[in-house]
Amino acid sequence: MATALADLVDNSVAAKARRVRVEFSTTEGEAWVAVIDDGVGMDEPTLHEALRFGGDGPGTVRDVSDLGRFGLGLKTASLSQCRLLTVLSRTAEELVCRSWDLEHVATVDDWEVVTHTDAEALRIAEAVEFTGNGTMVLWRRLDNAGEGRILAQRLGQARIRLAMWFHRFLAAGELELWIGPRRVAPWDPFWRQWMATQDLGTEHLGRQGSVRVTPFVLPHPSRLSNKEVELGAGPRGWNAQQGFYVYRRNRLVSAGGWLGLPDLTLIPQARLARLEVDIDPQADAAWRVDVRKSRVHPPTDIEADLARLAGAARNASVRAFRQRAVTLGRHRGGEITFGWLPQQRDGGTDYVVNRQHPVVQAALDDPDRAKVEALLRLVERTVPVGLIALEAERDETRTPQAALENADESEVRAELAAMLVGLPQDTTARNRAVRALAAVEPFNRFPALVAELNGHASTDGDGV
Repeated sequence: MATALADLVDNSVAAKARRVRVEFSTTEGEAWVAVIDDGVGMDEPTLHEALRFGGDGPGTVRDVSDLGRFGLGLKTASLSQCRLLTVLSRTAEELVCRSWDLEHVATVDDWEVVTHTDAEALRIAEAVEFTGNGTMVLWRRLDNAGEGRILAQRLGQARIRLAMWFHRFLAAGELELWIGPRRVAPWDPFWRQWMATQDLGTEHLGRQGSVRVTPFVLPHPSRLSNKEVELGAGPRGWNAQQGFYVYRRNRLVSAGGWLGLPDLTLIPQARLARLEVDIDPQADAAWRVDVRKSRVHPPTDIEADLARLAGAARNASVRAFRQRAVTLGRHRGGEITFGWLPQQRDGGTDYVVNRQHPVVQAALDDPDRAKVEALLRLVERTVPVGLIALEAERDETRTPQAALENADESEVRAELAAMLVGLPQDTTARNRAVRALAAVEPFNRFPALVAELNGHASTDGDGV
């Protein structure tokens, strides 16, 4: 639905329309959708050509405002949603009409366009106040668009995407777009109005610098209000909206993703990185723009530069999350309050409980149950998942290892002895705890040591 409507809006922009309305009826059995613009309109020969499949091919020289390319948009977009497409267009001289009726085509067994205006189309045109110059594209027999609540939902979802694809036109006041009674507000992927948004500078790539690229890094969500976080997420959410935004004649044709470039994938820590890319409209073939104007792939001669700029934006996004994690671990006076601390070991990173944390110190100094409970809650709530994920991403070839996996027997013995000290001295309770302990990582790999040390602990008065 969204892609089909976008194709019609493209045509309206090419026709110099300043106002486009999407009106509709969701009534079961009588549902319809009408796209009305105030453009220059078409005379009869122009409308007849506009309804011909493949009327203007990719090689046609087009006006600078023309967002089309393949001569298929109006027809294929509309017939993807309905079985009866009617176009009414008015100039100062006349009102003309053409229809593609798939039932009529099947009946006459020929691709025959209907040239007369039917009464229902005129009634709908009057109902939506299509009175001045411009064009009305009317969809009826909505076999794929749906009816009732389904149609209303799809139009609502389309509004969000149209706000993104045409945001430059909407923000500049060059286009006014309505879906029913609701005016579509622009959705800028880069949120330049947020003071904390980082603009990493513009570079020109390709022959004669025909490709303009500006990387942006959005603020960490903790710096935004709940409403701003919701708005910044866009139609598909923060994670899916990261990546490149490719524009052709100010029309967004690829929104997010990493254009299939090697080693660039969607990761949560890169979700603040968004790159604005403007391409020459004549470079459609080089960028492999598809018929729907929704998929592109960059020319090979600029892939390395695009990957470099993407890497800079992604690294800045990762730093924003890392800085946030560090900030959460400190008071204003600089005192470290992490519940866990990273510890470098054998080329990797372990995380240990911070013995200097005041809650930990209190528990170690006093066996009072309340303080131990406070310690357990601290441990449960402060596992540094974000930092662990960042560490794992830094070396994707490294295999995760369980605790004590490569330790020698003396180290394992010392670790287990220290852990078994706190077990109950009652024999029945102690044995139950040891059996449970021996069944989980890392102790399940050292059953003999667990049994041995537990036996020593049972006979020694001091616990080991």
